[in-house]
Amino acid sequence: MYPESYSAPFVNPPVYTLIMVSTFLAVTWGIIFKDMLEYQVNRWNVERENQSDIHYRTPNIITAYLGVTFFVTVTMGASLSIFGLPTWFAYLVGAIVVVPTALLVWLQLGSMLKLLVIGGSEAMDIDSYGAGAKYDPQAAKAKAPSENADPVQ
Repeated sequence: MYPESYSAPFVNPPVYTLIMVSTFLAVTWGIIFKDMLEYQVNRWNVERENQSDIHYRTPNIITAYLGVTFFVTVTMGASLSIFGLPTWFAYLVGAIVVVPTALLVWLQLGSMLKLLVIGGSEAMDIDSYGAGAKYDPQAAKAKAPSENADPVQ
């Protein structure tokens, strides 16, 4: 039928290659960012008396976070261009989605690290919050009816 279509070697279109490479690089930069942030938190944990806050705004950590943001933006833009959007528009939409989200995550990271410094890891435990006080597991248990109480009311 069409023998020339079967004999052509498989060639991955450039946009799919760009998506795979940029996704790999975004994950790699993310692992680097995570490791550097864990190092700073562990360093703070060891030197709590001498260090009043967690230094997460170092040039290395900022560079790693910008690397993650850049490659996620490239992945998003390349992925959107598959759907037939013009390339410039796809990357613009990708940047509009990724950059503000990355800024909000960076700000949230700062507030979470401040919370960690102020209250320790218990302050970030979502199960320990309740009505403005620490969660008390004894208060959640149902009380046994007293012997003097009238069972029928």
